[in-house]
Amino acid sequence: MVRQKVLLIKVGELKDLFRKLFVVILFLTAFLFIMLSRFDSVAIEALNKVVIKVTGPVMQVVELPARVIHHVWTYFYDISHIYAENQLLRDENKQMMILQNKVRTLEVENQLLSRLLNYVPPAEASFMSAQVVAESGDKFTHLLLIYVGNEAVKKGQIVMGDESVIGRIDTVSPPYAKVILITDINSKIPVVVERTRVRGILSGNNKDLPQLIFMRSTTDVQEGDIVVTSGVGGMFPAGLPIGFIGSINGNRVEVEPMADLSRVEYVRIVDYGLAPDAELSVDFVESEQNAR
Repeated sequence: MVRQKVLLIKVGELKDLFRKLFVVILFLTAFLFIMLSRFDSVAIEALNKVVIKVTGPVMQVVELPARVIHHVWTYFYDISHIYAENQLLRDENKQMMILQNKVRTLEVENQLLSRLLNYVPPAEASFMSAQVVAESGDKFTHLLLIYVGNEAVKKGQIVMGDESVIGRIDTVSPPYAKVILITDINSKIPVVVERTRVRGILSGNNKDLPQLIFMRSTTDVQEGDIVVTSGVGGMFPAGLPIGFIGSINGNRVEVEPMADLSRVEYVRIVDYGLAPDAELSVDFVESEQNAR
């Protein structure tokens, strides 16, 4: 590094010397032109052309060593940086290989465990988009009316906003369908707190924040915890995001939906091949209540 700095300083000093010399030559040439301007202008113009033709190549030759040294220095400097970056990429490649081997190991273990547990993966989901044409957010209902056209929409299918569950299909009357939002008093969704795996029922109350009911314990629940569908009851698959824990007041736990339900313009109707009737989730709620 010290040698490189010294070489860089010397190259800079050499370039400064050439520039100063060039300035002196230009100054003397200009002074000569001024002195000769009192004489014949034709001769001055001819002399000016001669000077330009002579000084141009001379200056190129004078600056050539500095340019060569500069290019050589830049070339080796770039090579040193390329070598350092190459070493860094090699180290990162080694780390990626280690992670890849770990992932492969986990995949094999997952396959073995799935075989032992007779695990059946969930079906692939299909979805369609629909536009909201009307909404109701009064004290009695929290509903959306969406335009579905002639698509095969069924009662019980999941309705999502941009990122999270906002409700389910309640009634289909082509070309429209009615959506019960998660804030509606008739909405009951089995959920789980993602961090602690505490289960409960997300119940609408015709207010902005639905509640978690039938929770066995609220001691491990914190504000900001993510709430997702649990998959219990057969209506919703597991792991779909719904909202965050908004507030905790004793046994009263309110959930803030991820989606802004007051500004929904388009929705996605997701079909996981389940689409059960609403009574299935009601039966599950009753069983949970009896268990408590």
